[in-house]
Amino acid sequence: MKKFLVLTALILSVAVIASCGPRSLGGQVKGESFITEGWVDDHTFRVTATGAPKPGLTNKIQRRGTAKESAIMVAQKTIIEKFKGARLEGAAGSVDYASSGIAIMKEFGGVVKGGSVKKETYDDDDNCEIVYEVMSRNLKKQVQFGVQ
Repeated sequence: MKKFLVLTALILSVAVIASCGPRSLGGQVKGESFITEGWVDDHTFRVTATGAPKPGLTNKIQRRGTAKESAIMVAQKTIIEKFKGARLEGAAGSVDYASSGIAIMKEFGGVVKGGSVKKETYDDDDNCEIVYEVMSRNLKKQVQFGVQ
């Protein structure tokens, strides 16, 4: 009986979390062919991220602004993590992954923070979905092999 209650609580928790997430985001740009995730070319990388408005705000402009800022922070974090993973995979014999991660954040931090929002969409609850792009000459080589 205890296992059944725990399983039921887990299923209900997942259902509540899923129902509270952004709705009707994604795929809203119709009739366009547009790369939203991954390498566009050797100089350009994109990710898609979502953000929610700050709780308690009622002004639509403020709600959308905070949701967009949140999505940008998620996108930047995601890119740093992807670049760190790619660099660590290519770095044979790396012993200290923590310091490697810090070095990668320093190396690519300016490029990532200097990125731009290529697309943005909002749902009825003012949740924001963005396509965030970073560009730098030979970025793909820099990420994979450490070539400057």
